[in-house]
Amino acid sequence: MKSTGEVQRSLQPVVELRADGASFAYSVRAPRSKGVIPPSSYQDRGFATLPDCLRDVAKALGGDFKRVYVRLDGYCVGERDIAELREAPEAVAIALQSACDAQVPALQPAAVEAAAAAAAAVVVAPVEAERQIAAG
Repeated sequence: MKSTGEVQRSLQPVVELRADGASFAYSVRAPRSKGVIPPSSYQDRGFATLPDCLRDVAKALGGDFKRVYVRLDGYCVGERDIAELREAPEAVAIALQSACDAQVPALQPAAVEAAAAAAAAVVVAPVEAERQIAAG
């Protein structure tokens, strides 16, 4: 049977990075089998930049883990060596943001117009109904 330290080293945690207002935050989850998503085991926030956040992730996890799965603003953006987060956080931040942006569906002009029309209908319909009641 493996010791606790050996088992920990074989796990690969998931770090969830997110914009938190004007700053950045992260949480760490330990993966489980069969798709079970556990609650976060560690959280921190208030980092001025994404690279600052990545530096702290490396500091928090670097002694126990070699690699980490990364999610940014809800999107899976790959896995990284903890050493990368510590040594080149600016480059990693750019790569992660690029991978995230590639997954965000772009709004087409027609979709934007349809959404605006639907929002306008929600606002206009009650006003029109009130006019008809008042006139009737």
